[in-house]
Amino acid sequence: MEDRLVTIATDHYTAAEILKAKLESFGIDCFLQNVNLLQAAVSEGVKVQIKEKDVEKAMRIIMEMKAEQEKKEAKDIKEIRRILVPVDFSEFSKTACNYALKLAQKYDADIKILHVFYAPIVDLVPITDAYSIQVDMDINLREMEDQAKRKLVDFVSEFREKAIAEGLEKIKISYSLREGIVEDEIAITAKAYKPGIIVLGSKGKGEKQSDIIGSVVHRVLDKTKIPVLAIPEKTRLDNFSNVKNIVYATDFDDSDYVAIRRLIYIASAFDVKIFCVHISRDAEDKWDNSRMENLKDYFNQISKNVSVECSFIKGDNPVANLESFCEINKIDIIAITSKKRGLLQRMFKPGLAKKLIHSGNIPLLLFRA
Repeated sequence: MEDRLVTIATDHYTAAEILKAKLESFGIDCFLQNVNLLQAAVSEGVKVQIKEKDVEKAMRIIMEMKAEQEKKEAKDIKEIRRILVPVDFSEFSKTACNYALKLAQKYDADIKILHVFYAPIVDLVPITDAYSIQVDMDINLREMEDQAKRKLVDFVSEFREKAIAEGLEKIKISYSLREGIVEDEIAITAKAYKPGIIVLGSKGKGEKQSDIIGSVVHRVLDKTKIPVLAIPEKTRLDNFSNVKNIVYATDFDDSDYVAIRRLIYIASAFDVKIFCVHISRDAEDKWDNSRMENLKDYFNQISKNVSVECSFIKGDNPVANLESFCEINKIDIIAITSKKRGLLQRMFKPGLAKKLIHSGNIPLLLFRA
């Protein structure tokens, strides 16, 4: 039974070869599956398999490798001294701004309100009419920009008045207006402004659950690695004033270690308990238990002051099962790592993060894998 092969990692060929070489240097026999025999270098989904008796030893080695990699990536974790809040003047945006205000109070941070407006461009213009069409477009663009600026100034003025009414007049609130594709301009602004977190409504104006491409939240995650806090419209603001319980949903991915460090840093402003859960249709096995123990050890290593409880959630409906867990344990924030996914995957096999964005009423803290 101890000679039974188990898969400890699935990755592209180069990463699988690196892991194989590392484990073999410690005397662990490794085997690769799903390698393209003609073009090995382009293989995806390569499985690294070892004998079952070597699982615990391999796990310790893998954890050390991940911790080392995490240290290298930790330098990219930015302090929350600035908060970026993209808005479209919807109720979702107003709720997001209110949450950003609470966060700014906790971290003594500045807030930048960003609005992106889109001006459609006419691609096919008759040559004879090109000049007059261009003039009309320039006029319309200026009108659109002026209208967007007026709305933004009014929105920010109202937000500043709210901050003053709550005794938070010392918080610096600035704003920026940009023209272009929403997620692109958010990413460009984030790169220049360097916020520690992006806060935005879980949906925009006119956005529906059935949207094919997916929400702006998910598209922003594809453009930047800055943590995103997605705020549902109906979330109760008073729950955020005193966050007590956060759940981190893990899929036992390599990115967990960086996400956990980011989570600990963000949660440091609150006196919280963190629930680390893995959602699965199947009962946990020795391999899952070992990976969960490693995550718990890592939580304890980087922050001994945070209470952490690890557990498994079983069921056929991940969203419903997680929401039930949140209700029972009075969860204030759901944290999850979201992988970059292709268009077809988002259309036909949406991930847990996207489902929660559309259906949940609990703030969602999203990390990019």
